[in-house]
Amino acid sequence: MKKIMILGASYTQIPLYNAAKKMGLKTIAASIAGPYPCFDIADEKVYVNIADPNACAEAALACHADAVATCGLDLGMRSIGYINEACHLTGPSKEAAINVSDKFLMKLALTKAGVCTAPFFCIKNEEDLEAAMDKLTFPVILKAVDLMGSRGIFKSETKEEARINFHRSMEATGKTYCLIEQFIEGPLFGVEAMIQNGEFVFMMPDNTEIFKAETNIPVGHSIPLDDFDRRFPEIKKQVTAAVKAVGLDNCPVNVDCIQHGDEVYIVELTGRSGATGLSEIVSLKYGINYYEEIIKVALGEDVRQDFAGEPFTGGILTNTLTSKREGIVRSITSFNAPDNEIKDLSFNIVPGDKVQPFTNGRDRIGQVILKCASLERCKERLAEINSKILIELDEDIEIKETPVMKLYDDANGNHIFIKREDLLPYSYGGNKVRFAYEYLLDMKAKGCDAMIIYGGYSSNLCRILSAVCRDFGIPCAMIYNTGDSDPEKDSLNASLIKECNVLEFRCTKSGIAEAVQRAFDHFTDQGLKPYYIHGNKYGQGNVHTPMKSYYDVYFEILKQEKELGVSFDCIFLAGSTNTSQAGLLAAQLTCPEQKSIVGISVNRQKKRAEAVMLAALEEYKNIYGPEWKREPSCDIEFCDDYLCGGYGLYDKDVEGCIKEIHEKYGIGLDPCYTGKAFAGMRKYLQSHGISGSNVLFIHTGGTPLFLDYEKQISNRI
Repeated sequence: MKKIMILGASYTQIPLYNAAKKMGLKTIAASIAGPYPCFDIADEKVYVNIADPNACAEAALACHADAVATCGLDLGMRSIGYINEACHLTGPSKEAAINVSDKFLMKLALTKAGVCTAPFFCIKNEEDLEAAMDKLTFPVILKAVDLMGSRGIFKSETKEEARINFHRSMEATGKTYCLIEQFIEGPLFGVEAMIQNGEFVFMMPDNTEIFKAETNIPVGHSIPLDDFDRRFPEIKKQVTAAVKAVGLDNCPVNVDCIQHGDEVYIVELTGRSGATGLSEIVSLKYGINYYEEIIKVALGEDVRQDFAGEPFTGGILTNTLTSKREGIVRSITSFNAPDNEIKDLSFNIVPGDKVQPFTNGRDRIGQVILKCASLERCKERLAEINSKILIELDEDIEIKETPVMKLYDDANGNHIFIKREDLLPYSYGGNKVRFAYEYLLDMKAKGCDAMIIYGGYSSNLCRILSAVCRDFGIPCAMIYNTGDSDPEKDSLNASLIKECNVLEFRCTKSGIAEAVQRAFDHFTDQGLKPYYIHGNKYGQGNVHTPMKSYYDVYFEILKQEKELGVSFDCIFLAGSTNTSQAGLLAAQLTCPEQKSIVGISVNRQKKRAEAVMLAALEEYKNIYGPEWKREPSCDIEFCDDYLCGGYGLYDKDVEGCIKEIHEKYGIGLDPCYTGKAFAGMRKYLQSHGISGSNVLFIHTGGTPLFLDYEKQISNRI
């Protein structure tokens, strides 16, 4: 059985180990000691610093390795050349490996061969730096010559910045010198290729998505390359010359390039496959396992025939998943169902891991790989997939999946189910807990440290947000429109809000904007940055934030359908501000199936509610960019036939419904929202002749209102 030594044992190398095992090879993991996953996969392990070429060559000789390879990792490139020479193996020569492992030697080789690359100088001290700066035009790049990725590389706009960054590069490098080179303006792109016996097996340029830090960090790749036909001839010319200049052969090739006008500048190249999903793109394009091809080349086997088939001409995209926040992961949920376009959606974090906003490759939390009919379709899917990933941190309000339970079958054979949002475990639950979760995330993302809420002492939303602000130590002000409710009326919500010591700004309906401004001024005078939950002082621009919570709920419902073995034909919920319904619709519009999502109004007229939801959906699309399958108006269903005279009013049918559901199932419905909506749903099913359907009612909460109602009933008796 032949043996292959693989340099590196981290998650990046896992596919290479798996491919070798599939090919019947014995694997030798070469790496420093540590909790690396490939040690558990390999047949043998050698503890060695893969940046030490002599030690690696000795280890390979001792293990009688028949081949050596790595992927996505520059650290062992020099060692591969030493091993190939010491063990007389196929692959990059020692000289070529040295050339691509030192950016100075690489640039010398490229320049000598006439390859288009940025003007540069090797500098060892401040005198060299000053002399070089007088010969270059700013901005410039300071580069450590022996580090991979963006480490030790700094862009400098001025001489003073360059002086500082020179010392930073010298502190980072293991060499006695670094580079200063001209900054070339233009889009970064890559080329993935393979060369065998002096001939290219394939050459695949790709678009490179970058994260802009001090230097550009690749976080994704895609094909086909933009404007491929026009650009490829020059790309092929420069890449071919660059590979020949450094002497690479019998290996994969990864090249970083910059397009500057019609010129293609070679930034750097190496003799291993690219990271960030590039090997997977090659596999999908050519219908092969590229990791197997890397191994075959290292073994000296002819791979040309494996690439002879018709390549895929549609779109392929890889993207690094990242966190926007810092903290300890509590849960990871993806509402993305498997399909033929998603080739990989994986996470390399688990609950208990720490995440932080992206600064370098070590901050990645997972990856997405897509293969679609076009690159444009890939980009649309990526936005959709990202919107269906929920990562909760320990510091967040805890949002748990709420249960769906069957209540009964009605006289027309409809199967009535209920989703218990009232059981969300925070401040008596309800849909506003989900709203609060999104508001809190949005507030933190915007760097705000005080919250302005709107409502009154009967408000479920104000109850929950005031509790959030108390629990998280956030200064809170409530804009209280006294026309909405009696400020002196006793209620459980009022008691709970008053316990939180919320600062109150009273106003009438015509004075809301002025009251919001006063609250803003109050906090800014204290040096705080306030966050108003409804956007600007006129209450515009932030409905997309709470909508996001019910966008997620829609996919939670789809997941529960599969678990229950049922598909809901109709979904009903109370309609007030219409935010929850709009969120459900935003999600449904991304799906081919079309359920009947019906809002039963508790206060608004049908025409007004429809206009509000259309505006909310337009805002959501503008912010998050989902792809609608239909015109939004096609999915909006709203009924205002059961208002009972207006907001807060109810009749004996509503009271009878509340009594029945509480006595039979122990579920509390309130007369203002859920009780009125449930009673309205029953009438709607009857009046619309709906029969034999699976019907889901979303209990959006309001337990304090139910308890107030029960107290009122008791007092009547």
